[in-house]
Amino acid sequence: MAEVLLSELSNADINWMIAAGRQEQINAGTVLVQLCRDPEVIYLLLDGALTIVIPNAKSTSTDHVLTVAESDCQDREITRLSRGEIVGETSLFDLCFMPAIVKADVNSLVLAIPRQRLIDKLEQDINFSTHFYRAIALMLSERLRQIFEMPGQVQAITEQPMKEALFVFGELRDSDADWLVAVGEIKSLSPNEVLLQAGRPVEALYFILDGLLLISSPEGDYNPLTLCFKSQGKAPREKAIANLTRGEISGASSFVDFRPPAVTVRAVNHSLVLSIPRQVLAVKLQQDMSFASRFYRVLALQLSNSLQTVMSRLGCNKSNYSQHQEMDEDVEYEDELDLDSLQQVSQGAARFNWMLKRLGVT
Repeated sequence: MAEVLLSELSNADINWMIAAGRQEQINAGTVLVQLCRDPEVIYLLLDGALTIVIPNAKSTSTDHVLTVAESDCQDREITRLSRGEIVGETSLFDLCFMPAIVKADVNSLVLAIPRQRLIDKLEQDINFSTHFYRAIALMLSERLRQIFEMPGQVQAITEQPMKEALFVFGELRDSDADWLVAVGEIKSLSPNEVLLQAGRPVEALYFILDGLLLISSPEGDYNPLTLCFKSQGKAPREKAIANLTRGEISGASSFVDFRPPAVTVRAVNHSLVLSIPRQVLAVKLQQDMSFASRFYRVLALQLSNSLQTVMSRLGCNKSNYSQHQEMDEDVEYEDELDLDSLQQVSQGAARFNWMLKRLGVT
């Protein structure tokens, strides 16, 4: 990932990060970040190796160093992070659904940047935010791909909360929605019709307007060539991973990761999507830096949400609130929304409904 970060950031971006951050040596075994807590700093791994782990029990902390206690449920390693990876970025989106930690595999060197200072920079500098969010989207896309390409790694997911879809439209502007309506084309999908095929190029960005789509990954060893050139009448064995519902996006990661997708997306029932041609969007991203900044933030947000949703199926000791249980005022649930998040969801719902009316979708 070192080449990703260096290719996405400008000299001005790098100089700012050096001035804003401080280098820290991290001993092997140290837990650097607990992903369901807002860290005070965001880390850039300069040297060494880190691992994302779903822990087996409660953790205790002293400053930012955590000690994980033993329990009956075994720790599960999800993926390893190499030089150039950014850690703690999920706190920039206020989304968290699983209790994961990031710890050092070996003695490592990191650049620690104060979280609030980074947030202020992202809000004030459009060029920096475009480069930074695009780099994060690339990293998250790669982490998600690594999980999808490991046979038997991901369990089936039957539900996905609607609020994450509305977060996406809460990030956009009215002018963005107006542009999408102007350049997009409504496409109708029949039940079981494939929208994106694993191993095949992605030619458009799709917003789900109505219906339900299913994301699935091929079972067995991932081979994009056999998936791409499979016989038309021979369907590969697939495992259902997650659903896409109204307001969510499909195909966005192809705008940072040019490799064919590792998953297939198909309609479960009659569905409608808004198709934005790849070339049209690519030109918009080059010409409108403000739009590009928001687009890459939305992409990073959705990839972060998808990654956490997938990882939540790999661990144990989940503490999400269930509609059949009584809430405890002293417990902060992992899927709980604060007032700012509720306002963003409300704005996203209003903007999405406005777009549906413009498109004539009821």
